[in-house]
Amino acid sequence: MMNRDPQSFSGRLLNLVKLGQLRSHLNLTQQGFAEQLALEGKGVQNVRILFPAQRVPIASPSEDDFVPRGKYYREGWCDRPNVFVCDVPEAKVHIPSGLVCTRNLTALADVGMAHRMGVFAPFGHKKPTRVKKIPGTYSTINYCLSGNIWHWMLDCLPKIHSLAKVAPKTSLTLLMPSNATEFQRQTLQCILPDHFKVTYGIKEEWVQTEHFLWASLISDRCLGLLPDEYYRAIRHPIFQKLGLPLTHNKTERIYISRRYARHRRVNNEDQLIDHLKKYGFRTIDPENLSFEKQVEIFHRAEIIVSAHGAGLGGMFFSGEIAVVVLYSTQVPPNYFHTLAIGLGQKHLFLCHDEKDEDSDFEVNLPALENLLKNELNLRPVAI
Repeated sequence: MMNRDPQSFSGRLLNLVKLGQLRSHLNLTQQGFAEQLALEGKGVQNVRILFPAQRVPIASPSEDDFVPRGKYYREGWCDRPNVFVCDVPEAKVHIPSGLVCTRNLTALADVGMAHRMGVFAPFGHKKPTRVKKIPGTYSTINYCLSGNIWHWMLDCLPKIHSLAKVAPKTSLTLLMPSNATEFQRQTLQCILPDHFKVTYGIKEEWVQTEHFLWASLISDRCLGLLPDEYYRAIRHPIFQKLGLPLTHNKTERIYISRRYARHRRVNNEDQLIDHLKKYGFRTIDPENLSFEKQVEIFHRAEIIVSAHGAGLGGMFFSGEIAVVVLYSTQVPPNYFHTLAIGLGQKHLFLCHDEKDEDSDFEVNLPALENLLKNELNLRPVAI
């Protein structure tokens, strides 16, 4: 098990994964960690800590029913690691996966997150044979789950704010793959600082950069609770770009369908939609909406109902509203609970009895009716 001591910089922050073999550097001081990297010739330099490691309260288990039920953070807190940016001179970057390596092909991944960084696939059993050298200063926020809206908003985009804090005037280019989604491209267009730019799909799979800045994750496993300035750094530029006010006119009750998803679909969705219509909800399919339309709808949401899934990540653009999450299992993950707390939203939930988190499931409509009436104080509306 990884060292969870919030005072252990290396144990909480950084794993070095060398050609598929995980190496944990534990029980080092912050200064000792940097010195150890230099001594071992890893090529990681100048670690700048933006927020020191700390124990962050989430919610009291006695006051929030979800806390003891959730998959993680059942004590009601999380140990957030140091938030930092470091230099990786002559970094080698695998653009399709976002894998970042030092000059000697030691791969970098946040502690406990190696499985989410795609660190093994690009290597296989061979080192890259062709690596194009490119001049300038670069970074990347791409990784194997960046196509998921929740992970893009909470894992990837916050890194831009960290990079901007340590490089307020440096011209920096983000490396993104050519298959970046429209949602990714639009959000980057909104929030990139003027001295940053992004390049999509350099022809070569591997490049070696002259200078590289590597930003740590701000979140943790299934954790959407960020320092407030990170929410503002993402939300406010997007609202400004789209002509939306910082305040929210809460006029929409929305249900987010997963009918086009590969898993975690609602088997009785037709009945669920009919039931929600009585309370003034309308159904949206995020896959069929432009980036601008999604932001606009979530911006004016009053209540959101959705099965646990990526589309619910749009609550990032909502105000202090109620969010009702339909979970397929009795032990749900903490993604939307922690994000709701971070955004000042009320997280309500219904759990179901599937064994697998990704299984399709049937929503308990009587239980939902009870929640709508007794917890949200809703009454049927005239249609």
